[in-house]
Amino acid sequence: MEKVIAGRSDSYDPREIKGLLESGFKRIGLDITGRSVLVKPNLLASKAPDRAATTHPDFLRALIELLIDHSCMVCLGDSPGYESLDRVLRIGGYTGMLRELGVRAVPFTREVAKKGSGISPYRDFVLGEDPDRYEAVINVPKLKTHGMMGMTLGVKNTFGFIRGFAKGRWHLRAGRDRDLFASIIVDIHRIVSPTLTILDGIVGMCGDGPSNGDPVACGLVAISRDAFALDAFIEDRFWPGAPLPVNECAARHGLVPPFEVIDLGLPPAPAHFTMPRACDTDWNLPRPVKRLLRNVLTKKPKADRDTCRLCGICAEVCPAGAIRLGEGSPLFDHRACIRCYCCQEMCPHGAIRT
Repeated sequence: MEKVIAGRSDSYDPREIKGLLESGFKRIGLDITGRSVLVKPNLLASKAPDRAATTHPDFLRALIELLIDHSCMVCLGDSPGYESLDRVLRIGGYTGMLRELGVRAVPFTREVAKKGSGISPYRDFVLGEDPDRYEAVINVPKLKTHGMMGMTLGVKNTFGFIRGFAKGRWHLRAGRDRDLFASIIVDIHRIVSPTLTILDGIVGMCGDGPSNGDPVACGLVAISRDAFALDAFIEDRFWPGAPLPVNECAARHGLVPPFEVIDLGLPPAPAHFTMPRACDTDWNLPRPVKRLLRNVLTKKPKADRDTCRLCGICAEVCPAGAIRLGEGSPLFDHRACIRCYCCQEMCPHGAIRT
């Protein structure tokens, strides 16, 4: 039976987090002494740590220090949505820490062909980095809501192995079909096959995540060898009101293993944890009918004229080419829009609403 270690930390004190992680490693019997390790956090965009859009730098410091204590050779990498990794590390406060600890940053800019044999219709995937180059991959997601998928947790975080704008092509292939996109995410996760998943839920994001929502104190750190188990635990704890598409897809295909929760001082669930306005309610209807209703009723993105700075990033990242810049605000072709909310996710000014 898989284990999900759940503990409490009310601050980003690296010493406190490091002790909690070390205890969790022992509880699941993880020994990675002397291995080469790739740490894969959520580095979505160049946001300050207090915005809760990225894995907190002090959380990563605690993990990396623990790995170094175990004689690991550590690299850290990700592929942000539209910016360079260097910029995200610099603005987010990671650069100095990585330099101090002697950790190399790996931009996921390669073209690594991988074959999948999973549950989506697709078999050919191109990653920005090869997880097989490392003896261990540690997946470090942030506890956040997500406009399209409800929440972005452990399994979704490995979608970051797809480089830059190639993520948009996968959105375009899936269109408005969240179940199809969930199956793609699941297949990519199984190709990456991380050794361990560690969730930074000390301060999470609710509302219109994953980049412009509201920080919320959750005090939670969760650890598991199996991200499907960890994500199922989080959904059960936060109960978003409708099944999370990735979790629902994984469960339907028997990928969520039986698991036990080992409580290391689990904090109470936050009193107020709002889901994205774009995240629709589930209906007890056949899937084809439910999909049709989602396509008709799912909220449409639009720009807030008072906040928009006409930077053009929304149009640049839109996989469907459904946005062009007008006078005063972006113009949306909602017939072409696939409701992926990449525009909202990548807007650096929080100007896209649903």
